[in-house]
Formats: sequence, C-alpha cells, structure tokens
Amino acid sequence: KEPIQRYKGLGEMDSSQLRETTMDPAHRTLRRITMNDVTAATAVFDLLMGNDVGPRKEFIVDGASGLDRDRIDA
Repeated sequence: KEPIQRYKGLGEMDSSQLRETTMDPAHRTLRRITMNDVTAATAVFDLLMGNDVGPRKEFIVDGASGLDRDRIDA
C-alpha cells in the first residue's frame, strides 16, 4: 500500500514530489463528474472552499454520523 501524504495545496509540494505524484499519470486518477444542479453544486463548493469556517465545520459535523469508517484511508 502506498503511503498517504496530505497537502493543503500543490504549492506545498516540491518539484520532485509533483513529478512523482500529481503530474505522473500512473499515480493519479482523473474522474469526469456531471452536475445536475449547478446551483446546489456551487453552494457546496463555496461552503467547503470559502473563508467562513463556522458553516464548513457544521457541514462536516452534521455529515460525520453517516460516515462509513471502512472507507477512510487513515
């Protein structure tokens, strides 16, 4: 099993890490997604990526009870 490393952004990775991971097609997965409700998708994106921590934390806490722990890679 590959070791898991997490970064907040690509700017935290040095060039060799980028070359061996994100930029190497053998080590990345690209998935096409389709949004049926662009307004709802935009709202969730803004919630998760926005600067307001309170609503994001509430969203995560509210969704935690439905989490399948067997699917977590930690």
